[in-house]
Amino acid sequence: MKKYRILLFLFLCLTLLFASTQVLASPASLTDAKTTKTPGAKATEKADDKPNKQPDKLNDNVKQADKPQGKYKNFKGTVTALDLDSITLTLRDGSSVTIGLTADTRMKFPGSKKSAPRGIQPGMTAMVQAIHDANGDLVARSVMVIPGKPNKVHRVGIVTEYTEGSSITIQDKDGNTFTFAITSETKLLPAERAETLEVGSRVTIIAPRDPASGGVKVKGIVIHPAKP
Repeated sequence: MKKYRILLFLFLCLTLLFASTQVLASPASLTDAKTTKTPGAKATEKADDKPNKQPDKLNDNVKQADKPQGKYKNFKGTVTALDLDSITLTLRDGSSVTIGLTADTRMKFPGSKKSAPRGIQPGMTAMVQAIHDANGDLVARSVMVIPGKPNKVHRVGIVTEYTEGSSITIQDKDGNTFTFAITSETKLLPAERAETLEVGSRVTIIAPRDPASGGVKVKGIVIHPAKP
C-alpha cells in the first residue's frame, strides 16, 4: 500500500512537471510560427510583387519595339529625289531605293550644315547607311555625299546674250542654247581680246562641274578671233 502511494505521488509530480513545460514552451512556439514563412506564404508574396513589376516590363517592351531591327545596310547611288522626310537613290543596277530621314540622321556634305537636307541635291553621289525600323521601313542613320573629280565642260558656240560681269548665253552648232553665270573668278582669254567679247562672238566656255554641289562655275571664256 505504501509503495502504491509513492508511485501515485511520483506520477502526479511527473504530470505537473510535463504540463508546466508545455505552458512555458507555448509562447515561443507561437512566436516561431509567426516568424517562419511557409512555402504558401512565400508564393503569395511573389504573386503580390508581380503586378508591381508588370509596368516596367511593358515599358521595356515599348522601348524594344521602337529600336531599329536587324543589321545596318549601306546603299551607294545617285540622289534622284530628296525632301525633309526621305531620300531616294538610283543604284548601279538601275534600281532605286527610298530611305526615311529623321532628326537623328547624320548628314555630311559640302557647305553649311544648317542647310540640311537641302545641301544635298539631285545628281550628287551619296552613301546612305540605313536600318529597318519596327515597321520594317528603311531609316537612314547617316547620309554622306561622296566627292568626285571635277568634270570639265567645254561649250563652243556663238554669243547670243552677254551681260558683262553677270552672265553669258551661247548657241552651239546644233541650235542648243546654254546660259552661264560670270563671276569675278572668270577669266577672259586671251586678255587682249577681252574688249571684243560681244553678241556674235565665237567663244569656248570652260566650266568644270563640281561633283559635290552639282553646280557649274565658269573658269574661263576663250574668245576666238573673228573670221575674215
